[in-house]
Amino acid sequence: MGRRSATSSEAAELSIVLEAVDETVDTALAIRPAMPDCPVIDAATRDLVEHLRALMAEDLGFDEDPAVRALFREGCRVLDLTRRPSARSTHFNSCQYLREVGLLTRRFADVYREAQERSEDDGRQGTDRSARASPRGDSV
Repeated sequence: MGRRSATSSEAAELSIVLEAVDETVDTALAIRPAMPDCPVIDAATRDLVEHLRALMAEDLGFDEDPAVRALFREGCRVLDLTRRPSARSTHFNSCQYLREVGLLTRRFADVYREAQERSEDDGRQGTDRSARASPRGDSV
């Protein structure tokens, strides 16, 4: 209990907007020596966690790719509620967690992009094959 992850029905309703993911990650990772106020960190962390959960709900090749499985395990570890900052956490710990979630979200977004590109390439190859077929349906 306590942990919340996207179910398959929720995942179907989630849409991945890579521009929003990139913007949130860039904002989180742009934070440098002068740490922002806690409300800024909290808001960015909430946004990143939402993006990360949505990306983790996508089919990124978990069953076929050990690297994706390892990335998914890391995502589960990072999203574990016992690791997340609380009201008693230091400002620094909250900022470190924000950066950790940001870096992981970026890695998931990269895998998602690659999967989308492979899917588009597969779609184009299927179209090329059907264009080469003769009117009777046999290949040329």
